[in-house]
Amino acid sequence: MTLHHLRIFISVAESGKMSAAAHAHHLSQPTVSQIIRELEEYYSVKLFERLSKKLHITEEGKRLLGYAKEVVNAYENLEYNMSPAVRRDTLRIGSSVTVGMCVMPGLVRNFSAARPDTDIYSYVNNTQTIEEMLLRSELDVAVVEGKIRNPDIVCSHLMDDYVTLFCATEHRLAVKKYISLDELCRESFVVREHGSGTREIFENFITEQKRKLRIKWEVACFDSTLRAVREEGCIGVASVRLLIPHLDAGNIRAICCAGGEWDRTFSLVHHKNKYMTETMTAFIEAAHTIKDAPPPDRTKMGRLIA
Repeated sequence: MTLHHLRIFISVAESGKMSAAAHAHHLSQPTVSQIIRELEEYYSVKLFERLSKKLHITEEGKRLLGYAKEVVNAYENLEYNMSPAVRRDTLRIGSSVTVGMCVMPGLVRNFSAARPDTDIYSYVNNTQTIEEMLLRSELDVAVVEGKIRNPDIVCSHLMDDYVTLFCATEHRLAVKKYISLDELCRESFVVREHGSGTREIFENFITEQKRKLRIKWEVACFDSTLRAVREEGCIGVASVRLLIPHLDAGNIRAICCAGGEWDRTFSLVHHKNKYMTETMTAFIEAAHTIKDAPPPDRTKMGRLIA
């Protein structure tokens, strides 16, 4: 098994076609097929299945793809960084949407100022997508608010947070100190897309209470959530940290869970087999030194009584 084998395998997996991989690497299609067979024999697994004349990667193939990208990227980083003409480090940082709005900008800005010779790429998406990119070695390190499920991802606590509901100050629930689950579930909701940690924690709570939500809007960002709350009279779901400026301005009313079931943490995450460069280590240390204010006090919010 060589790097050449892994590069060909990655090309086939990403394109879904032997012919495309052959063209990209200036090889014949039978040669590419032989390389895939050699990999399958070497690891005693089936990497692809052909169904309805289409190539489909197997679960074992997906597993190898993550490792293959890690190995090839590590080798390419080695070649690049050991070149006498290169003196810059690179760091690929991921963050889930909430973290990307309220934590990551300041963290990246301070880290860039402290290490101006490091090229930083920052990517924001929901927790599920960030987890998948870490497993494929497309990111080096990330900060997320959602739950990480894959045991190959190492998680460490970064800061505390909690999810709240919120409505416009003109909404009928805005004046109530205590709100029952029955009256809440009669309202229309705006929620984040599937894969969002914020959505998951609230939906899990509703499912445990054996209730259903009336979802009117499904959106991918906080700005759209806020607009649906203000203009459509929906109930929104968000991290309390995103709501701070709007609470201070008196534009919205927050509703917290009386039992604290929506408490969560922001976590710093990376693949357990990731080679820890000095730059990665420095970023992780910098992240853990964040002096962040605690989330807002809940005593001034409406209370949901389940």
